[in-house]
Amino acid sequence: MRRSGISLLNFDGTLQNQKMLRSYPAEWIDFSDLRGCRGYCADDALRKIQSRLRSRKHRHVTLIGHGNYHYVTYVLLSEIRQPFSLVLFDHHTDLAPGGDAPYLSCGSWVSRALKTLPLMDRVVIVGAHIPDGGSGSGLPANVTIVPEQEARRMSPADIVRAIRSSVPDRPLYISVDKDVLDPENAATDWDQGSMTLRQLLDVIRELKRVRPIEGADICGEMPLSPVDLLSGERVRHLKKNERANKAIVDALLAG
Repeated sequence: MRRSGISLLNFDGTLQNQKMLRSYPAEWIDFSDLRGCRGYCADDALRKIQSRLRSRKHRHVTLIGHGNYHYVTYVLLSEIRQPFSLVLFDHHTDLAPGGDAPYLSCGSWVSRALKTLPLMDRVVIVGAHIPDGGSGSGLPANVTIVPEQEARRMSPADIVRAIRSSVPDRPLYISVDKDVLDPENAATDWDQGSMTLRQLLDVIRELKRVRPIEGADICGEMPLSPVDLLSGERVRHLKKNERANKAIVDALLAG
């Protein structure tokens, strides 16, 4: 596996104006011609996504784009050939019912992975908003949530201890939806959490120190049309996400 470069997925152009990402060896994989894949992905579109991803060179870090395509993480997980655990940083659990549906969605891909990927033995979700401050009743036995309400009060070392206590001593896959971050550190069009970028980076660095990382992905871009590039506010959002992406990629590729 090449660990010096990144794969950039082009579903809707949200990554193409982030010039900082060009500082890495990068491979662009185009999906802009696909239909029936925004938010919900029909099986035929999913097969095309799987086929195009199969030949990519840079498999360690993948930037997906908008959070509507977070279900692509399911495809990336399905490629892993040894037991692993998923650590998901996300303001949403993505555990909606639908694991058996004829389509995959950005809100149900974790449920599908739990049902169909036997090598994924545990899932830890960090930073998800749980209504009324609960810990999420009725969760599958192999899912642990560190809720936003708790994570905001925890040090990075505390979060890593919570993750390590919940997963076996085996490789991790890290998935980051930037809506887990507070609005000072990222800009998305989903409701956002309160984790700081520094907190996230410190957790990633410590996870890398204590466990092998099988792979990682990042999503959570703000949609950006050509007209939006004329808006000072939208350009500031772009730069904010660009800086966050570069910092996360640097943390994942370091060492």
